[in-house]
Amino acid sequence: MKNKMTPQGWLRKFRLALTGLIWAVRSEGSFRVHLPAAFFAILLAQFLRFDTARWIGLVITIGIVLVAELFNTALETLAQAVDDQYNEHIKHALDVASAAVLMSSVVAVVAGVLLYWTPFWNWWLLPTGEVSLGTH
Repeated sequence: MKNKMTPQGWLRKFRLALTGLIWAVRSEGSFRVHLPAAFFAILLAQFLRFDTARWIGLVITIGIVLVAELFNTALETLAQAVDDQYNEHIKHALDVASAAVLMSSVVAVVAGVLLYWTPFWNWWLLPTGEVSLGTH
């Protein structure tokens, strides 16, 4: 029989998810790269006054990279718990999970170029150095 979700049950699920997020960020070194990069990207977007569409693209791009890293971290942790000996199947699974993080990061760089290109050049070309409100 399936448990009915009460407000307390949902709060418990959110607490567990937050605990997992905090553990992953503290234990996985890649977050030391991804989180500052995301913070810098957000600051630069604010400075360049991104419009709503660019903000949506930026948030989705950052989210994809962080989600890929969380899945990779979860799979690495599970693999360590399942078998501490060399296992070719586990190696392939971990390699594929790492490839997912790499691909999401490459896509994020391409998306970043596309998102920032026009606002950056609008800012660069303005004689006063003020940021243009339009994205032309």
